[in-house]
Amino acid sequence: MSKAIGVLETRGMASLLGATDAMLKAADVRITGRHGIGSGWVTVVVEGDVAAVQTAIAIGRAEARRHGELITAEVIARPEARAQEAMPHTSTNVAASVDYRALGLLETQGLAPLIAAADAMAKAADVEICGWAFIGGALCHVLVRGDVAAVQTAIETGRRAAEKVGTVYATLVLPQPIDGVTPLLPPPVQVVEGRRTGALGVVEAIGYAAIVAAGDAMVKAAEVDIQRLSIGSGGRIAALAVGNLDDVQAAVQAGREVVGQVGELDGVVLVSRPDAATMACFAGAAQEVRQGGARRAMGLIETRSTVALVRAVDQMLKSANVDYEGSYKVGYFLTASIVRGDVGAVRVAIDAGAQEAAKHGELVAAHVIPQLYEEVERRLPHQ
Repeated sequence: MSKAIGVLETRGMASLLGATDAMLKAADVRITGRHGIGSGWVTVVVEGDVAAVQTAIAIGRAEARRHGELITAEVIARPEARAQEAMPHTSTNVAASVDYRALGLLETQGLAPLIAAADAMAKAADVEICGWAFIGGALCHVLVRGDVAAVQTAIETGRRAAEKVGTVYATLVLPQPIDGVTPLLPPPVQVVEGRRTGALGVVEAIGYAAIVAAGDAMVKAAEVDIQRLSIGSGGRIAALAVGNLDDVQAAVQAGREVVGQVGELDGVVLVSRPDAATMACFAGAAQEVRQGGARRAMGLIETRSTVALVRAVDQMLKSANVDYEGSYKVGYFLTASIVRGDVGAVRVAIDAGAQEAAKHGELVAAHVIPQLYEEVERRLPHQ
């Protein structure tokens, strides 16, 4: 009998995971791939005989609506092999797991509420934090496992903690997940020695320029370490700082103020005595330091238009003796370009670039840091 494929697309991972688990349990189908196209839209493709795929998609359609937002669901009875080979979802190649513990997924808009939720879950119940990921559209999710009661307790506690900081998009508890859903799960947490610290502070901004400026302000304001600059989705990027509670409080306040001056603040969270599992998941594998050269002034210009950015960079390089260091895309149509040079030259370049960008598109931010603090310098992801 010829094979068929079923394509199911949702907004949000909770919806997709709940639907896929139900599909694999309801019919003799298997996952052949997954794909995300941004804005929080995620797709799973299953394969089997026509009747099985039809059954699976009918079940998946209902489950997706129950857990979140269904975008589309389609059965293709006899897919053309050449078309299949060209599809991006075929890149998934993950072996099924043998972990039959209950699974909980909590999905938020932005990273700050997700970190607050994860720490609350680790402290509230005997669960393992198994990883986190973002899918675009400002949506990111964290996964926990344990016995059913512990997972239910953790997810409810995490939901309440996240709602104090930001927006919870969806939650999901699967008491007995089927092993075939492994390709949909976030990468496992890197095994590192549990780290304890007095506090973890997170300042999250929309835009790259704002968070680089915030990170610089945070380490200048207090005795903290910037553990990483971590991208979420939907143009969001967060600075994670660790240290004792008083220092982290001061650093978070300084970061919050600078973000308000440069760009748009999306979220702030201060976690006192974060659990070692929280640190391992979100801050355990710090971005390794680069071997930097002279600490020259930095200028950042950020737009929502590629034309505007190209014109701005061209004008900056023509107007002053600066070097183009690179560009960094954070999503939500935001891309920042960075120039370096002495302070006067960088200011001239950024002023000229901002004027040029405003003529050709949407200028989001333009900022000069005369002497970027070395702690932040070595964490910059655009390098």
